[in-house]
Amino acid sequence: MKNKFYPLLLILCCCFLFACKSDKKPAPVPTASNAPKVIPPKQGAQAAPSNISRPDKMTNNFQRMQGEWQKLDNSGDELQVRGKTFVEISGGASRTELANQFKVVKNCEGVIDLNGDFFMVGMRCFKLLKISVEEMEVEDMEQQKVEKYTRI
Repeated sequence: MKNKFYPLLLILCCCFLFACKSDKKPAPVPTASNAPKVIPPKQGAQAAPSNISRPDKMTNNFQRMQGEWQKLDNSGDELQVRGKTFVEISGGASRTELANQFKVVKNCEGVIDLNGDFFMVGMRCFKLLKISVEEMEVEDMEQQKVEKYTRI
């Protein structure tokens, strides 16, 4: 009796395992309540990467500074501002990059203010003298040096 019981038990276990593996749960049916809300674009609006690299006048200083800038007096020097990262690129034969944390502040020792007139790159403080869609003028507060940039 023992010999007949084990094969029968083995067959029953295999059938049970096969039934468990083949039992597929149906995929949840999307409903209107959990569907993403789609907002149609305004008539005449264009969605393009230029919206990121060339922000409009209605944004704050943090957003206006985002993108790539080229120094006017030295076309080999560039800045790349990507979110909270500020990358200074020195041109020439030996191209170097220096990345630092970036934040816009009320004043050099002040709190973060996205529309502030100063910004910090690492521990260095700069004053934002002029910012537009195409041009930026900043003053290095330590060196008292004004630098002008154009967007590339």
